[in-house]
Amino acid sequence: MKVLREGPVRITKATIDAAWRRRAPDTRLMIGDLDCRGLALVVNPTGMTWRFDYKPRGVDAATGKRFATQSATIGTPASHSPDDARRAADALKGEVKAGGNPASARKRKIAMDAESRSRTMDRLVDEYAKALPARPRLRGQGKVGATYAHDEIARVRAAVRSMKAGGKSVTEIGKPDLQALLRATADQPGAARHRFGALSRFFDWCRDEGLVLLNPCTLIGKERRPKPVAARQNFLKPAALAALWRAAGEAEGLEQVHRDYLRFLIAVPCRRTEAATLRWEHLDLDAAEWMQPNALTKNGDPHRFHLHPLALGILRARHEAAGTPRLGLVFPAPRSGEALTTFGAIKRAVAGKVELADWRFHDFRRSFATTLGEAGVAEAVVDAVLNHRQAATRGGVLGVYQRAQRWPEQVAAMRAWGEALAAAIENREPAANVVPLRAAG
Repeated sequence: MKVLREGPVRITKATIDAAWRRRAPDTRLMIGDLDCRGLALVVNPTGMTWRFDYKPRGVDAATGKRFATQSATIGTPASHSPDDARRAADALKGEVKAGGNPASARKRKIAMDAESRSRTMDRLVDEYAKALPARPRLRGQGKVGATYAHDEIARVRAAVRSMKAGGKSVTEIGKPDLQALLRATADQPGAARHRFGALSRFFDWCRDEGLVLLNPCTLIGKERRPKPVAARQNFLKPAALAALWRAAGEAEGLEQVHRDYLRFLIAVPCRRTEAATLRWEHLDLDAAEWMQPNALTKNGDPHRFHLHPLALGILRARHEAAGTPRLGLVFPAPRSGEALTTFGAIKRAVAGKVELADWRFHDFRRSFATTLGEAGVAEAVVDAVLNHRQAATRGGVLGVYQRAQRWPEQVAAMRAWGEALAAAIENREPAANVVPLRAAG
């Protein structure tokens, strides 16, 4: 673009109007102001701006010469009259005399503002999801497990949705946003505590990464934070589980993978995300064992389940239907092929087919523990099957010294559980030859 320079003249509104009429394609006209040295009206083919040129104070230590001329845009004739532009230029002169560099400062601010806007909550949660598996566990040693990471990220995302803050910069999140989260979950004490805690741990990560100076969750007083929820006592007897088993086969709107998944959760006392991420390479169907790598368990400990005939029947049928694969998910989502996440939809689909109130998937694990405990199975064996590190029989000092897994007793317990379920499903008495071991705890 060709640049033409005129002046200095005392710029007035008439000067501006005349310059605009004289604009030409591919030509930039710069008219210096007589009353304010360094101020110029810049006329481009499509618009006009006020510009202030200056030389920063001092010399370049490397060359011994003064710094190159810098330019700062003040505004346009529409936003600044000639007198307004002169006052703004005089203010910039004051900054320069004080050793400042207005153009560089503005560029830094623009860059910082752009970076801040790019650090939206949704984007940072995506980054957190990638970083979380490498974070150390809050308790114990090692890294967090895949199940924990999946649940943690889901809770953070739910918290962000409750605050309607997905597009907000992380630095903009404050007490009002957190109060909105507390209001949104006021009638869900369990969800409130899970989401607030997960969000606070997310902000701890943001602080560690230098993205925020303070975890905003600390702005909420302890008396206002969600309180721990009393542990659920609900458990389902084998007859109720059998009703759910039958409902899984009758419910409308479910595909076979959903029916098999729900029945597998009833048959094997694992966590729902552990079943959702179950892979063929972790199964030995001939040995009737499911080996869980430490990365996939909640407590980070490797674990194995014995698979009784009821569970094996589900897995073998799926294995055959899938073409006997060696790798891949056992329960892939029908459309995406990823791990199932539609737990709520599955639960709602079967709710209309069975008269059971207030049940959860996690109640299946409690039902296993309660039923076998009442049958006389040692508590330590039940804890071993459930992979409970923090239980009374496996935590603390005892957990350090008592490392026995009591595998034969675990196998017997799982067989007893499978037979109890099968008998309830088939409306018969359990077989007399399946007796759980009754070793002392």
